[in-house]
Amino acid sequence: MNEDWLERWQIGRIGWHEPEGNRNLQRHWTLTGRRVLVPLCGKTPDLLWLEARGNEVVGVELSEIAVVGFFEENDIPCERIDGDLVEYRATDRNISLFCGDYFAIDAGSFDAHYDRGALVAMPPALRPRYAEHTSSLLSDDAMQFVIAIEYDHEGCVGPPFSLPGPDLLALWPGLREHARIDDTRNAPPKFLEAGLQRLHEVVWITDDEVGG
Repeated sequence: MNEDWLERWQIGRIGWHEPEGNRNLQRHWTLTGRRVLVPLCGKTPDLLWLEARGNEVVGVELSEIAVVGFFEENDIPCERIDGDLVEYRATDRNISLFCGDYFAIDAGSFDAHYDRGALVAMPPALRPRYAEHTSSLLSDDAMQFVIAIEYDHEGCVGPPFSLPGPDLLALWPGLREHARIDDTRNAPPKFLEAGLQRLHEVVWITDDEVGG
């Protein structure tokens, strides 16, 4: 998986990237004052959106192309700090991105978790390890905001992978479905070419309300 992810960034095959950010995040997240973990963050503008709402944002990304691109494209000065994972820390913003293997990250405790494209990028066999490692980084009262997708498997080969509710709840039983939208028009072209009829983007959270 790591080699394929790096190759996609090297050749610019990043169809999952949302230049305007994720609309479900912008519509349903209102938390502030949290330390937010964002796994496999790429160079998403969601990092800026979360930080602008008073959160400390810590992303983890395998590709240095993506990490450097985030700071350069948004004109954000940063310092590079060597460690087990190299950290790129904004000098005048509350954003840090760690570059390297997500399973090697150890950056303290987080009281919020935002996942838009990480879990659905994981092959099913890798999901339990990802969920266990993520949970180990979260405080007991952490809020999770996980965006999954659901689609008909026939003819469609991920990533991104469909993640039905029962499969997600097997990983994190404390989540509940918060919102669901038809996102078929934004489905990967390879899925549409394979005859995909319907794709839903589904928001799962831990609280009764996504509130501050």
